[in-house]
Amino acid sequence: MKILKTDQAQLLDKQTIDNQYISSFKLMERAASKVVEILKDRHKLYHNSFVIICGKGNNGGDGLAIARLLKEAGAFVKVYLHQNKKYTPDNSQNQEMLDDRGIKIEKFLPSKHNIVIKKDDIIIDALFGMGLTEAIDSEWKQVFDLLNTAVCQDRISIDMPSGMFADIATANDSIVFKADMVYTFGSPKLALLLPESAQWAKDFTVVDINLDEQTLSLFETKNYYLDKAIVKELLHTPTKFAHKGIFGHSLIIGGSYGKIGAVALASKAALSIGSGLVTAYLPKCGYSILQSTISEVMCLTDNEADYIRLFPETDSYQAIGIGVGLGQNADTVKGFAAFLKDNTNKAMVFDADAINILASDNSLLKFLAPGSILTPHPKELERLLGGWTSDFEKMELVKGFTAKHNVVVVVKGAHSEIVLPSGDIYFNSTGNWGMATAGTGDVLTGILTGLLAQGYNSEHTALIGVYLHGLAGDFVLEDKHPHCILASDIINKLSSAYKEILNLE
Repeated sequence: MKILKTDQAQLLDKQTIDNQYISSFKLMERAASKVVEILKDRHKLYHNSFVIICGKGNNGGDGLAIARLLKEAGAFVKVYLHQNKKYTPDNSQNQEMLDDRGIKIEKFLPSKHNIVIKKDDIIIDALFGMGLTEAIDSEWKQVFDLLNTAVCQDRISIDMPSGMFADIATANDSIVFKADMVYTFGSPKLALLLPESAQWAKDFTVVDINLDEQTLSLFETKNYYLDKAIVKELLHTPTKFAHKGIFGHSLIIGGSYGKIGAVALASKAALSIGSGLVTAYLPKCGYSILQSTISEVMCLTDNEADYIRLFPETDSYQAIGIGVGLGQNADTVKGFAAFLKDNTNKAMVFDADAINILASDNSLLKFLAPGSILTPHPKELERLLGGWTSDFEKMELVKGFTAKHNVVVVVKGAHSEIVLPSGDIYFNSTGNWGMATAGTGDVLTGILTGLLAQGYNSEHTALIGVYLHGLAGDFVLEDKHPHCILASDIINKLSSAYKEILNLE
């Protein structure tokens, strides 16, 4: 799914109106109807109380249309409209329709308002939407303080939280509506996918309003929302004559005293994602643990008991995942550097301490094989690239890094960002906060290594692996509360994730 900039989204609306031979009012009505339909899954509409705050433009028009439809569904509706000399035509038409139905509109000024919020109210923000071009003036502070702090049942924004920019960073001290849920039209807005948006948008839902597909196909973008349709197109279909040699041999390198579980998780994940063979290379202290934990994994050990000093030969392996539980013993760091220099043509998956070692010695980066995949969490990324002032700046830094070194970087997070050397970024649509637990990164490393072993290129490996990892985590929620998810649970649900993508029962 393409992620559009504001001007593209506005043009898409216009082209939809032209190509589908409908009025802008009809498109607004379609959008409002879809929001109310989805809203039914979040709240009972009948006799529930909604307070809808509307602006002078078409976002306000959406809010007015939603108010009318909610009233028709049996809800209690209170509408506040920003008093202005001029409204958009669709906004004005919706005002007239509310008046015809006896739904009172109370107009207000930012500096002088009569807005009342009760504890059972559901606030719907339809003030400014995505078309905001400058920060909201301080005269609105009193209104937004009320909307953001009043005790209420829920806070919902239409398309974007008012005061938040869609395409650029929003300053932390900006006046912004704090939404529990954002119903955004067509596709996610870029800002909604970035971690810094969490202070204003806890979650979002994409509302499909049947925008013109032909126009959408013509838009150029570097940002995508990774969904099932994209991943399904990338998956291989083996023949009945396939054998384990066809699915590749994965090598997982890692582990140190007290951190052998990381290797066990990564190795099991590599097998579970479809790698034909998996060998783990780890210090001697991990031999008995791994052999007794995962019967299907082969095991090689370093001569050292508690850490890795000498790294293995790689000629017989199709994919290598390195770094899980590795530690940063001085001998390990020295051995890792030598290993990297000896394998400059072998694309690998780098995680955890492998990334930390690279960050501590930038001279090693030139030895990364083209197509390697790095999977840092935010702190590891900061060590690797230095700091940033916003998530937008962070994206540009990562894009520069991937282009310079011809690698793929997976920035782990709520919407993990898969950044390709071309500068394209895919934001993952699967996963949940219950996956923020020990070992889930090790599982991802194993998944990616197992996919590389099967012959996927590094870009497709990252897209498929991140999506499947998150989807498996979502399937765990069918049986467990998010607080109770274990990394091993995700491995156990990889089969369900595969079946879901392939539409198998």
